[in-house]
Amino acid sequence: MLKDVILDEPGKRVFLLGNEAIARGAIEAGIDVFSAYPGTPSSEITDTLNSACKHLRGRMEYRMEYAVNEKVAFEVAVGASLAGKRGMTAMKHVGLNVAADSLFSFAYVGARGGFVCVSADDPSMHSSQNEQDNRWYGIAAKVPVVEPSSVGEAKEMVKLAFDLSERFGLPFILRSYTRLSHSSGIVELGEIPEKRLEKVRWERHPDTDVVLPAHARRLKPILQKKLADLEDFFASSDINWVDEADGKRGIIACGMSYNYAVEALENLGVEMPILKLSSMNPLPRKLIADFLANLDEVLVVEEVDPVVELQVRAMAKELDVEVHGKMDSYLPENFEYNVSIVQKGIARLAGKSYDYAHLLETAKSMAEIAPPRPPVLCPGCPHTATFYAIRKVVNELGNASLPSDIGCYTLGINKPLEAVDITICMGASVGTSNGLSYVLDDAIIATIGDSTFFHTGIPPLVNAVYNGNRFVLVVLDNSTTGMTGHQPHPGVDARGCGEKGHAVRIEDVCRAIGVRFVEVVKSYNIRAMEDALRRALKHDGPAVIVSKQPCAILWNRERKAKGIRITPFEVDEGCMECMKCVREFTCPAIYIQDGRPVIDPSLCAGCGVCAAVCPYRAIKPAR
Repeated sequence: MLKDVILDEPGKRVFLLGNEAIARGAIEAGIDVFSAYPGTPSSEITDTLNSACKHLRGRMEYRMEYAVNEKVAFEVAVGASLAGKRGMTAMKHVGLNVAADSLFSFAYVGARGGFVCVSADDPSMHSSQNEQDNRWYGIAAKVPVVEPSSVGEAKEMVKLAFDLSERFGLPFILRSYTRLSHSSGIVELGEIPEKRLEKVRWERHPDTDVVLPAHARRLKPILQKKLADLEDFFASSDINWVDEADGKRGIIACGMSYNYAVEALENLGVEMPILKLSSMNPLPRKLIADFLANLDEVLVVEEVDPVVELQVRAMAKELDVEVHGKMDSYLPENFEYNVSIVQKGIARLAGKSYDYAHLLETAKSMAEIAPPRPPVLCPGCPHTATFYAIRKVVNELGNASLPSDIGCYTLGINKPLEAVDITICMGASVGTSNGLSYVLDDAIIATIGDSTFFHTGIPPLVNAVYNGNRFVLVVLDNSTTGMTGHQPHPGVDARGCGEKGHAVRIEDVCRAIGVRFVEVVKSYNIRAMEDALRRALKHDGPAVIVSKQPCAILWNRERKAKGIRITPFEVDEGCMECMKCVREFTCPAIYIQDGRPVIDPSLCAGCGVCAAVCPYRAIKPAR
C-alpha cells in the first residue's frame, strides 16, 4: 500500500494498515527526523517511512534511520526537536523500557520542535515477553499520552500530537497496540507539504537543556503547569466526545475499546451514554466529572491495565457513582479485548443475559478441528544447525546452562534442540551469563542474535571482559533483524532510505573490547561449530563464536533473484529409518510418510545440514 501512503491527492480515501496510517500522519505533519529500532507491532511504521523517503525525495524531505536501539532512537529524535525540527521515534512497548532514562529527563527539558514517540503495546503478548501498559510511563514521566480509536484517527492524531507538542512544549507519546497497528481501515488523505530538510544554526538554551539538579528543580513546576494547561485543552478537544443517550448507566471507553463498546451495545439492543477518551494523560477530569454527574454506574473499558479506572474510581467517590471494570471482574484484567468480551461486561451492567460460556465452548470446539501450528524455525534456518551443534556438545558435557535472547532464535527452546534455558529481555543472555559464571560449576553457552548484539549485547560483554567472567557467547549472525521483518542493522552495509552503510563486523567489536577468543564459523558447518565450542569451553574468560550465515528467507530470495536454481535434498534407499534427522535434528521440510522420513522439495532450502546429520549418508541432493 506504499503507493497510497505517498499519494499526494488530498481528500482521497484509501485503505491503509494502522502503522501505515501513522507513517502517513508523520509525512503530512512534515516530519524532519525519524529514528527507530524495529519491534513488533510497531515495525511497519519504520519500514513504511523507510520506503516512502526514497519516493518522496525532492518533494518532501526527511531523514530516516534504523537505530542501534530504542534509547539511541529516542535521543536522535530529541536532538532534532531541540534544534527546532520535528523528531519522531517508534518502538514496541518494551522498547520504551530501554528509552525510559531519556524519556523522564526530556520531559523536564521539553520539546522545541514537535516530538512524538509511538509506543505500540501488545495485549495478549502476540510477539512479546510481557504485557505492559505504557500509559503508566506517561503518568510517571509526566508526558502526555494520546490513544487513537481507529486507523483513520491514528493518522490525524500523529499530526495533532506534533502540533500540541510544539504548542505546549512537551514530548508526546502516541499509544498504539497490536489490534490498531495491524488492522486496516479507511483513511482520508491530507496534503503532503513540500519541504527540504535544511540545516539550521544552533541556539543555546543551557538553562532548560542541561538538567542539572538546580535547573531540574526549577523545571519540574513548569512541567506540571504545562500538563495542567494541556488538561484544560483536552477537556474540550474533539479527540474526546460523548455519545448521548438516556439512562443512569454509562460507559467510559478508551481508544479502540470505544469501537468494541459501540458494537456490543448494538448487539445487545441497549442504549447507554458513552464517553470516548483518547487523551490518556493528562485525563480530562472536568469532562469525566461532568459525564459522571448524571450517572449511578459507569463501566470503564480499556486495555491493558486499569489506568483510567483507578483514576475514575477516585473521582467517583465524591459523586457517589459506582465504577465497574477490571477491578471488580466486570471485564478481564489480562489479555486483548474483543467485542464479545466487552459485550459480556456491558450485559452485566445492563442486567441482561449473555451466554458467553456457550460462545467460548463453540470457539474451543472449532479450535480443536484446526491442526496445531506452533511457531518453528524456518526450513534451512542457520540457527537450527547452530543449536544442533550446541545440543550435541551439551549432551557430551552432561549439563550446561543455556541463556538466550529475544529473537526468532528463542524458538530453540523447542524439542529436540532444547538449546534455550533463559530468556528475559534484549541483551540479557550476556548479562545473566555474567551472574551465572559466579555461581555455576556447569558450562555456560549463551546465544544472541546479531541485531540484538548491537542493541544491548555489547555492554554486558564489556562487563565480562573487565571482570574475567567465563562463558561462551554464540552470536547468531544471519545478517538481518529477522523476527521483525528483515530490517538492516549496523552489521550490514544497508541503512535507511536505501543508502549504503558501513558494516561493523561483530568479530572486530569483540576483539576491540578485549575478548581474546573470537572465531567465525559458517553456521551450516556443524562439525566446525562443535570443534569451536569444545575449544571455547576450555578458554579462561569470555569466548565468542560468531555463527555466520544469511537468514534462509533472504538467502532464498537472493538466489531466486539471481536465477540460481535451488536444489532440494532427498532421502534415498540407503535410509535405515534411524530417525536421527527427526529426533535429534529438526526441519519443517522433513516429515514422516509410511514410517520413513521424507523431504518436501517445495520447502527445502538446499542447505544440506540434514545430510551432514544423517549417519548413513542417505540424504543427498535430489536428482
